Amino acid sequence: MVEQNLIFAGLLVMECPLKFDSKRVVKELRDGNQEVVMVTGDAVLTAAEVARCVGIIDASEESTYELCAVEKEFSFLPLGREVNTAKENGKGFSYTPENIAIIGDMVRNGKAAVCMTGDILSKLAIASVEKASLDKTALVVDERTALNHPAALSELSSLIPIVSVFARHAPRHKEAIVAAFNASGRHTLMCGDGTNDVGALKQAHVGVSIISEPDLEAKQRTANETISAVKAEEKKEQKASKKHSSKKDGSKKEPKKSRADRIESSLQAIAETEDELAYVSLGNASVASPFTSRKTSIRCCKDILQQGRCTLLTMIQIYKILGVNCLVTALVLTKLHQKGVKQGDRQMTAMGLVVAGLFLFVTRGKPLPKLSARKPPSSVLCKETLISMAIQFAIHFVAIMTVTAMSDAYVDPYDPSMIPDGPFVPNTLNTATFLVTVLTTINTFVVNYRGRPFMENLYENTLLFRSLQVCYLVLFVCALDMFPPLNQLLQLSTLPSSGLPVFGEARTDGSTEFAQDLLLQAVEAIGFRIMLCVIMILDTSCVLAAESVIRRAFGA
Repeated sequence: MVEQNLIFAGLLVMECPLKFDSKRVVKELRDGNQEVVMVTGDAVLTAAEVARCVGIIDASEESTYELCAVEKEFSFLPLGREVNTAKENGKGFSYTPENIAIIGDMVRNGKAAVCMTGDILSKLAIASVEKASLDKTALVVDERTALNHPAALSELSSLIPIVSVFARHAPRHKEAIVAAFNASGRHTLMCGDGTNDVGALKQAHVGVSIISEPDLEAKQRTANETISAVKAEEKKEQKASKKHSSKKDGSKKEPKKSRADRIESSLQAIAETEDELAYVSLGNASVASPFTSRKTSIRCCKDILQQGRCTLLTMIQIYKILGVNCLVTALVLTKLHQKGVKQGDRQMTAMGLVVAGLFLFVTRGKPLPKLSARKPPSSVLCKETLISMAIQFAIHFVAIMTVTAMSDAYVDPYDPSMIPDGPFVPNTLNTATFLVTVLTTINTFVVNYRGRPFMENLYENTLLFRSLQVCYLVLFVCALDMFPPLNQLLQLSTLPSSGLPVFGEARTDGSTEFAQDLLLQAVEAIGFRIMLCVIMILDTSCVLAAESVIRRAFGA
């Protein structure tokens, strides 16, 4: 033995403090229904304790297990216990599919935690390859080959979901762990700060590199601790002042001023640290990962999830809006065009400008500060999106065709402008159809905007919300002919207010005569303009109700 005849001089205690916001970020990620695991090169006892401090492990020390190899057999044994002693005392679980399922339930309920070292990972991978091989006599398995072997990945994919801490892992082990997570059907985000994380960062679906600068981290930590201490003092003083509100002491002004100076100096230190981080050279990890944060905090992981969800939802909204609008446009250009329905140049220009502005404002939606535990739709072509688009178009189709049938009776069938290729002349049919078509376009923006729990609600997106309000106001002003110059600007004719249509008998046929008679009777009872507004309100209400039902049905 080398360690002999030594003289005890003392104990050397080394401390590596946690990042000041790691515990809070881990809690926010777990509250957002995200699995968080630790992959590190530190010793297993150190890693388990750190994981417990930041909230990755909920179980107590007695309920924390380590996967160990005992005489070519694997077992889950209590962490920190001697292997033979734990085996003799009957504590632990043998490595079987049944026990893996039992421990998995315990882990999910916070009653147990599992750790695994890199050596055990290699042994388990080699054992899996040997078990899957037909010719075991001539088999020589290399560790690197075994870690990437399909048999090893298959074995690990059933094990890793119950493991919270991967300790004593070399770069090849880290890469194998991320590959196993991917093979199990999970989407992985890897956050690392060193060269030994390059392989895992490349293997992950999302790789994020952060800066490791201990001196600057210590400066940030000290400043944040000072601010927290000052806030704690203020809360304590407020509680004390409530109890003794009758006592007033002017000498308390100086401590308050002192606290303000301490906070100001701490904030200044944090700002200086942020400036210094901008000049820190990026390491190899930033080359391997698609995302690089010039921060020492892991909060960037939560930011990426929030921004990614917001971007996904925005794109789904845009595709749904485009899809429904394209179907409505196809209806206008085919069936309605054959009836002589046309749109003027100024109408098309105004509609194009409004739609472009609304699309711009849709993209201004911001993610919420809290990560939702509910997951957004995974694709534009998912069942929820397709059903929603189909139902929206069906409702808009009924509204447009109803307005067309109602307006058709007010137009002279022998008018030259009613020929499909004839000139555009404003009339009741063109005007009413244009108004309801624009309404359906605006409704697609209102209905398909997702909002909470992933991003700001519609009323919180002020530009979009105010723009939609103005659009609705202009539409109903035009429909009721409340401001004739606006109708003239948009090439809209004056809609009839009351009275029977002059050309009603000439425009009916046997197949639609009964329905059109009922519609004309309703128009005669309440007037054409009011009837048009009622149809517009019904269209808006129906698509909003249908979308609400669809979201509830799909758990959104």
